[in-house]
Amino acid sequence: MTTYWITVQDLNDVAPVFAPSGVFEVELPENRELGKPTGIRLPVLDPDIVNNITYEIVEGNEEQKFRIDPTTGDVLVNKLLDFDHPVMDRNFTMRVRVSDGANAPAETEITIAVTNVNDLQPVFERANYTFTVTENADCNVTFGKVSAIDPDLPHTANQNILYYLSPDELRNFTIGATSGNLTIKGCLDREAATRGTVTLYPRANDEGGRGHDADPATVQMIILDLNDNHPYIKKPERSYAMIRENLDPMSVEPIIIQLDDLDSPENGCPCTLEFQEDALLTYREKFSITQLAGSEYELRPTTTLDREEQKVYKLPFLTTDSQGVSGIRFLTLEVGDENDSPMADGTSNIKVYNYQGQFSSMVIGAVHVTDLDDYDLEDKTFEVDPMTSSDVATHFQVNHETGNITMLKGTPSGIHVLRVKVHDNFRGERAVGEVVINVVDLTLDAVMQSGSLRIANMTANQMLQHKTATGVSLYERLKEEIAGLHRIQEDQVDIFTLRDVADGVDVRYNCHSSPYYTAARLDAIMLQRRHRVEKSLGVDIPMIDINLCLYEGLSPCGDRSCQHTMRPNLTAPLVVASETATMVGVDITDDYTCDCGALEPLPSVCFEDFCYNGGTCYVVNRTLTCTCLDDTNYGPRCELMTARFERGYAWYEPPNVCENSTFSMVFETNDASGVLFYTGPMVTSPWADYPRDFLYVILNNWVLEVYLDLGSGTLNMSIPIEENTSRSFEFVLSWDKIEITLEVLDCGINGTLEVSDPCRKSLFLPGPYRSTRHLLNVQGPMQVGGTASVVRFAKLSASYGWTLTPPSVHSFSGCVLELRHNDRLYDLNATDYSEKTFQPCDAPRTSRVVLGQQSVIIILASLLCLLLLVLVILCLARRGRKTISYPDLDREIVKETLGGTDIEGFGEKDVTNFDFKFLQVTPDGYLINDDEDGRLPDVALDASQRQAAPLAKMPEGLSIGDFLKDNIKKVDEEHQDVDDVRHYNAQGDEMSAASLSSLASGTSSAGTFDYRSDWGQRFEKLAAIYGQGTEAGEEEDSEFEFPDIPDQPRNYSLRASFAASEKSTSSSPASVVEKTVGVLATSTSTSIPNSISTSLVTSAATLANHYPTLGREAKSAKEEVRDHNGADGRATDAKPADGKGADAKTDLKAKKETERPTLRTNKEPVTKKIDYHETVNPMVSAVNGVSVFKDPQSRQAGTRTEVML
Repeated sequence: MTTYWITVQDLNDVAPVFAPSGVFEVELPENRELGKPTGIRLPVLDPDIVNNITYEIVEGNEEQKFRIDPTTGDVLVNKLLDFDHPVMDRNFTMRVRVSDGANAPAETEITIAVTNVNDLQPVFERANYTFTVTENADCNVTFGKVSAIDPDLPHTANQNILYYLSPDELRNFTIGATSGNLTIKGCLDREAATRGTVTLYPRANDEGGRGHDADPATVQMIILDLNDNHPYIKKPERSYAMIRENLDPMSVEPIIIQLDDLDSPENGCPCTLEFQEDALLTYREKFSITQLAGSEYELRPTTTLDREEQKVYKLPFLTTDSQGVSGIRFLTLEVGDENDSPMADGTSNIKVYNYQGQFSSMVIGAVHVTDLDDYDLEDKTFEVDPMTSSDVATHFQVNHETGNITMLKGTPSGIHVLRVKVHDNFRGERAVGEVVINVVDLTLDAVMQSGSLRIANMTANQMLQHKTATGVSLYERLKEEIAGLHRIQEDQVDIFTLRDVADGVDVRYNCHSSPYYTAARLDAIMLQRRHRVEKSLGVDIPMIDINLCLYEGLSPCGDRSCQHTMRPNLTAPLVVASETATMVGVDITDDYTCDCGALEPLPSVCFEDFCYNGGTCYVVNRTLTCTCLDDTNYGPRCELMTARFERGYAWYEPPNVCENSTFSMVFETNDASGVLFYTGPMVTSPWADYPRDFLYVILNNWVLEVYLDLGSGTLNMSIPIEENTSRSFEFVLSWDKIEITLEVLDCGINGTLEVSDPCRKSLFLPGPYRSTRHLLNVQGPMQVGGTASVVRFAKLSASYGWTLTPPSVHSFSGCVLELRHNDRLYDLNATDYSEKTFQPCDAPRTSRVVLGQQSVIIILASLLCLLLLVLVILCLARRGRKTISYPDLDREIVKETLGGTDIEGFGEKDVTNFDFKFLQVTPDGYLINDDEDGRLPDVALDASQRQAAPLAKMPEGLSIGDFLKDNIKKVDEEHQDVDDVRHYNAQGDEMSAASLSSLASGTSSAGTFDYRSDWGQRFEKLAAIYGQGTEAGEEEDSEFEFPDIPDQPRNYSLRASFAASEKSTSSSPASVVEKTVGVLATSTSTSIPNSISTSLVTSAATLANHYPTLGREAKSAKEEVRDHNGADGRATDAKPADGKGADAKTDLKAKKETERPTLRTNKEPVTKKIDYHETVNPMVSAVNGVSVFKDPQSRQAGTRTEVML
């Protein structure tokens, strides 16, 4: 079977037709751009496969406003459309033809209706308006009206125009928002206006303020004059003149006074002048007034003026105009200075605040001396006193002619005292000016985190010169008040800027504890305590937080975004000086930019503080990144994003002033209600034009509520959220010039037919000024979690005129996970004023301990057991302690008087009487073996009854040789039962140590005691006392140890120590004293400084020259050394005269004595220790209590000697 395929060729034999599904009528806005489609669609039906379809407009497009695509049939805009054209550009009906090129064409009509668009700005009916008012009469009245139309609307239609004035114009005028009526606020003053006229420029905006602005009209107000001013002193300028002192009145050139009047000529001069009726009689006696031509007068002194008597005269005059209007004017007359007063020393203080230590060399003040003359500088010269420290002189220079002090660059912080010699060349006088310069380095935070305020009717100089009731300057009193507000010390407050402005002085200060307090805290607390500070200082504070961005009427950016920054001047500091005090501060320039703090390109090099909260900065691909403590709680620059609030609050920096603002917060709540954040006024309106704006976001019974006032009315928005404490919520609040939007992302509430999206709401900004009042200007901290020290909202609402009063809810309980304002991520750790706030959110919680009855019983029982255990330990410790007893110690003879000195004086004759009976005191404070009641004796009374060794005095005219000879004779002739020992200090001044005769008090001797040949009972008793003790190897009775004081041998005995010298006993008193003192010097281990050793050797040579008999009577130094040390010079034990050696026990004691460490006191600095070694050396001569080495060469290695001074 064969199959044939037959192909039928199509012929274009069917005419095309327009499909009914096309779009043939459209409405087209007049502002449709060229080349854009109109929306007309013309589909064609043609069954032919082969065709050539083309489109064309054949009728109705004479102006060629449209064109059609020939292949697709799309109708496009070919020329600009204008609905406002009365004929041509509103409705277009056109015929369109379609053809396939072979059959009959098809045609259809299309209609395009051009709709009106607000594309034209409104126009004022008149470009210039002129009105007339009378000063001080037409008050609070409507004086005229302006009108504008919208060209987009017919004249008969409602033009819907909004009228408004600039913020500056709104100070004195108002305009009806829809009527255009102009009204005066208060009264006008012709003299305050330029040429008696005021010019306004009202504006208009169509579509009720949402459309285009009209070109401003010009309104000129002519202010008619009233005679409300009395004449003023036109000359001399500034009503100031000067007459030099000490001049004869007839030789003084008179002062010409010329009067004028601010009122119009018919109400002004000619004017008269005379002394005020109640002016001081002194003024009338010293000055005279003479009228010249017209309104001119001549002032002359009638007596010689003295500046030291009075520097300035403030002369009151009564001035009267041609209409009889009069008043008081003052002429300031200064008495010129002459150098006629004496000069004296003076002291001044200069405080320099050096910003980051970067100040270059600069003049910080001048040298001050006491001088009543003020203008005698040309007679003085200045030079740095050589007594000034070299360090100070290298950092400061003094001008030889002017006395100006220049601080050089790099001067370190601290207090520098500069002394300057001042020469008065005219009077031939000299004085010294002492300048105390305190240099304080200010860091970047010290300036940027500073509070600010303005004090009215005050200058910077008056701040330093004006004395308050307490006698200190207003500058210092302000510092005291600020310190009191923050409960810190005055030296923690730095007032580093005093800058004169038009109506007062601007003050900037910081408070530093650790670290610096934030500016938000300083300004907020100052605002709260403003009345207290004003009352204490007697001043007026019209502004706190000097930032013009916060005041829409003063903002340099008008109704646009505004940012304030501070720029320290590093080249020209502020120098404020009074007579004796100078403050060199930082001149702060306030810069304003009309943006929302646009982020600058980030640097590519890490720097300090780029990463917050201890983060580490890294450079990755030329971009700075931060590594933080964790990735959960910290942001890109390690901003701490989370914080937990337990019914507390925290203060942060307020938001920036931005045109289009967006706030967002992520939070978790533990309760149905709580304050999320508040920023706005904290006190009732303190002065006019104080910002009334506020933003208040709360959670109120599971409803998120927002209260916002931008200055034109208060609005409220609320969105219910899911009642869930286990999840987080995020809301976004944003607004522009027209509307505000609140959205809670996934609020957890289902939509309804009435509310399709319950998680989002929008409102138009309220009030007629919505085209200008769209900025959030808040002066106060951003308070998160709660409000602190805020006046009740009812009072705030009444004070600021809020149209709604926000409700009060308790503080927030929960976690804030993120808080943003525009591009700024808040660092929740950047707060220094908070309560019950914990960072981060997962910080450990404070445990709350609840004690039950059983817990209390357990704690009490434990404490009782612990107390019993302590008592048992104390009893066992007391029972095991050994009692220290002295059964053989006779209290009556244990009495010595010792001499003492200190390390500094080392020569004062202050004597401390010490009774050894105190060493026998029991732990409870009673004496051992006391026959009476055991109480301690009156030491002062006991010491006064002792016989003190008299100090040796050298009579006048007697040489030192005669003096020593006489005193040696006294020792030989007098029979005193007194042993006197004197210790000499390093300077050579003597001090009586005390008397040893009290050792025998209370005892009697049966026979006469010959002290020349016998040591007596006192030394025997000392030997018995100090010789008692345990033998070697026995354990001590005392359980106490003194590691710093080496023990003396227990078998130590004075008699044993003297036994070695009995062999050389001589009948000469000098030799007896010589041996006694020499042996004592070695036995008692007293330390001799090097200076004393040298002086003693020198004294020995002097004694040998003056007293040769001493050398003959005693053995020579070499002989005694040989007797003591042996022929070979080595030390040998001393032996008695009978040739028998001491017993073994005595030798052992003597040997142990030389081997044991020497006794040292605990007062190491009092004595100097000479660490040389020598044996018991009889070559020490003693004359009248003076111990002298007779031969310095006799010092041998072997025995360590110390001398106590």
